[in-house]
Amino acid sequence: MTVLFRREAPLPTSVTAAAGRMGTPRPTEGTTIEKIVEQRLLTAEFQPVVTLNNRHVIGFEALARGPVNTPFASPAALFTAAAASDLLAQLDMVARSVAADAVLKVDLPDDTLLFVNALPQGLLADIPDDLVGLLRRAIDRHTVVAEIDDAVLTGDPLLALAAADQVRALGVRVAVDNFGASADALALLPLLAPDVIKLDMGLLAHAPNAHAAMVLDAVASYRQTTGALVVAQGVEHDHQMPFAAGLGARLGQGYLFGAAATVPQLSSESVGHVTLPPLAAVDGTDPESLVLPGQEIVAPGSLVRELAARLERTAASSEVPAAMAIVCPDGRFPSGAPFAAASHLARSSAMTVLLAPDAELRPIRRVHMATLPSDDSLFNHTVMAVLTPSTAAALVATANPDTEDTYTYRFSRDRDVATRLLRHLLRRAVRD
Repeated sequence: MTVLFRREAPLPTSVTAAAGRMGTPRPTEGTTIEKIVEQRLLTAEFQPVVTLNNRHVIGFEALARGPVNTPFASPAALFTAAAASDLLAQLDMVARSVAADAVLKVDLPDDTLLFVNALPQGLLADIPDDLVGLLRRAIDRHTVVAEIDDAVLTGDPLLALAAADQVRALGVRVAVDNFGASADALALLPLLAPDVIKLDMGLLAHAPNAHAAMVLDAVASYRQTTGALVVAQGVEHDHQMPFAAGLGARLGQGYLFGAAATVPQLSSESVGHVTLPPLAAVDGTDPESLVLPGQEIVAPGSLVRELAARLERTAASSEVPAAMAIVCPDGRFPSGAPFAAASHLARSSAMTVLLAPDAELRPIRRVHMATLPSDDSLFNHTVMAVLTPSTAAALVATANPDTEDTYTYRFSRDRDVATRLLRHLLRRAVRD
């Protein structure tokens, strides 16, 4: 539960003072970030998440707080210091554990949602023995939702995807936090497959504009096909409610509904209930994703390369940055373009992943490289998957060994097919 990437408004003075009165650990003189992690010198505050139609509380977001009267009191200072000391993963786990402990000590309904901010590094790290039981009890009793920040998702999609898979296997739900802060995460939404979308508070802070419409387009498409819940964050005034609902939000969070408090509290008459999508299956690498539906077509290699070039142009010219993964067994794109072309794609894309033999790869800025053995069966195919909020494409072609420069291929514009193929390639990249 980290707030390193949160653009969070300062808490009111009265709330900060109350936190100090209600048991914030008082560290000894000479507090360091190492001591904070080792001695668990953190607390959590909890801000309610409510239904917009009747303002019933359905859960809380836990917010990490450092020791008062120290340079580490603010979340930003706390996690910045942890990053400098290579303690982010450890601090992340401690913060989530402190939140779990606080919630378990309060008589909340078993199905209460507990939102915890999380870094992929913390979600993927081994949990200390003294925290395993605590976290397991919280997951078993409540609906724990791990929030992965929009900036974290766009910064390292492969790591974020691996973390989401790991926590889903434990029964934890996944949310994307501050979604819509930029356009880069819009195409990545179906890849992370969150159960909850928490909209960036900046969307409500400004009048409706073209960017808000772009976010609405991506959110509406995903919500309608998955049933994901949408939370409007930063709701401070009644006049923002219609805009929040217009963005597809059924839930809200902000000072209009309550500031963060040290103890999460519910009254029986204000308890709400929501239905989350079915828990997403963690399907490993799903090799059947390479078998696209539809007719197999035999075509000259030149035609397949032109089709691949068209997909590259589609990705490069997309209004919303595209997500793509490409298999490159011989040091060139399926279109025949050299690897150097990846730098052009990466500049205009949300994510560019290349899978190739180790000997063929050279670092390219903003391109995620995945090295596979030269004899990997994936290299029997020419593979491309491209995804944006408005278009999708999947291509799998196999060279015919008995005919020179001839391929058998399948091509699909089906969004689900392209998403499944892209997820498969990303998981291969993470695994290997």
